[in-house]
Amino acid sequence: MERARRGRLKGALGSHDRPASALTFRVVLALFGALVLLLGTAAAVTWTDETWLIIVLGLGFVAACVNVYWVSRRLHYERPRH
Repeated sequence: MERARRGRLKGALGSHDRPASALTFRVVLALFGALVLLLGTAAAVTWTDETWLIIVLGLGFVAACVNVYWVSRRLHYERPRH
């Protein structure tokens, strides 16, 4: 019986040994979400007096920025630049 190897997979990204992940697509989606929340926050600041809406959209924008950072770090560790 062959034991499963642990550790880093060998092979080029996208090969059978190391399939490509969807992290690039997730970065694009995270950036789009952050942009939409930023525009929503700006619109709420200019067009409404609802403080709770401004706070919720602003916190959502901050959370989306953290998500962009987190996904980009994962992408960096998956595909290090030499």
